[in-house]
Amino acid sequence: MKFRDNIFILFIIFIWLGALATIQIRSTVDMQRQNAETLDLGKLKDQLDSKIKLGESYKAQITKLENDKEVFIKASSTNAANVQSKMELDYLRLICGLTDITGDGVIITLNDAEGPDVVDADSVMDYIIHDSDILNVVNQLRIGGAQAISINNERIISTSEQVCAGPTIKVNSNRYAVPYEIKAIGDPRELYATLTGNGLIDEMTTLGKRVTITQKEGIEIPKFSNDISGLISKLEVVNNESKKSK
Repeated sequence: MKFRDNIFILFIIFIWLGALATIQIRSTVDMQRQNAETLDLGKLKDQLDSKIKLGESYKAQITKLENDKEVFIKASSTNAANVQSKMELDYLRLICGLTDITGDGVIITLNDAEGPDVVDADSVMDYIIHDSDILNVVNQLRIGGAQAISINNERIISTSEQVCAGPTIKVNSNRYAVPYEIKAIGDPRELYATLTGNGLIDEMTTLGKRVTITQKEGIEIPKFSNDISGLISKLEVVNNESKKSK
């Protein structure tokens, strides 16, 4: 009986020791897990703090740039020299044909004669619109005070040429066929009187060439759209101030 009691006591002791070991292992695992979670949270917090500081730095830079922009705009708008320079630049772009413009003026359309009854090839040439016809019209418009001229929406500037290319005409290196629409901005009555008062239009219409002239308000003429860098070469600006000082 005593031997059985001892075995029972040992059994109880082993159970108790096993329970303690289990509790100890669980406590160790829980502590390790808590430490790992605490470490991960610490890293995340550090990363978040770093991102917040970086965002605040960017925000400060943006604010500074916005302030600098406002200061620059105010300084530019109040600086008389800058305003004058901008006005002069805008005026130069206007007279050079580098800006779109609108105004009153005239619109001229030129077209070949409609089916001339001739056989001789040389005679046929008398009934079609040539580059010389267009050039004569453009020159008369300039005499009449035209401030801007376009041919088929090609802005005419000082270096523009109208070149005959077979049955077509090249304007600013672009090829066009009839009809040709010439727009001119200026005093409509003066332009009309100049065109019709020198016999140019009568000469063309006598040959059957179709010509119309319309006075119109709000004509739109686009800016010169080709590359201007190669239009003028081998020229040098003369410094007049240095010449005066000599």
